[in-house]
Amino acid sequence: MRLAGGLLLLLLLLTIPDDGALSASPAAAGGERCRRQCGGLDAVPYPFGFSGSCPIKLACNESGSTAALILPDNAAADTAAESYTVVASSFNRTASTFVVSLPPACNRTVAGARRRLSGANYGLSSRTGMFLRGGCRNATGATACSVPAEVMSKMLRTAQCAGGDEAASASSLTCIASIPPNSTAEARGVGMFARWDTVEEPRCDNLLTSAFYGETPEGVFALELAVAELGWWVNGSCA
Repeated sequence: MRLAGGLLLLLLLLTIPDDGALSASPAAAGGERCRRQCGGLDAVPYPFGFSGSCPIKLACNESGSTAALILPDNAAADTAAESYTVVASSFNRTASTFVVSLPPACNRTVAGARRRLSGANYGLSSRTGMFLRGGCRNATGATACSVPAEVMSKMLRTAQCAGGDEAASASSLTCIASIPPNSTAEARGVGMFARWDTVEEPRCDNLLTSAFYGETPEGVFALELAVAELGWWVNGSCA
């Protein structure tokens, strides 16, 4: 009996893996860490990152040290070089939002913007107003939001699509706000994400730019042009 017990103990010792086998690295196990740095850019907060293992993957421009939204399959690159670039330090973990640039561009299609601003784990915030142009055929259904005409004229000049009479071009823009600023719905926190059916209802060809409205830490209403706010989420359940 003693011999059998000793033999059993020896067999157990031989079959127990060593520490190295028990603590295999993620790479050895086929896993990959979420890479959260891009060139000289400060690390983006998790769940964002630049590798396939990150829940929300961003595109990385290492030469410019910038992050941007991923270009959808079969989608043409936007002519505005800085379009959809993530604004540094705009990640808000409390509100689960971040901001991307959307500089004025004449030929940014509404359909193309929707593809870029809608991801598997993020979507356009309802606090973003959209300025549409080009062949709007049902502008009467647009939700009212306004920006001074001189500001819009300046943006049209920047995009070089004024087409002569800047005042007339500015007045022809259609503004869409999913939830108007200071509305009851906004106060209740209803509808975090923009309604793209509302954006598409005027049947305009292009999205010139956008504006994000909110409040400063001091509670003052603020409007920031040429940017869009996006809300994000991760799949799964909370423990």
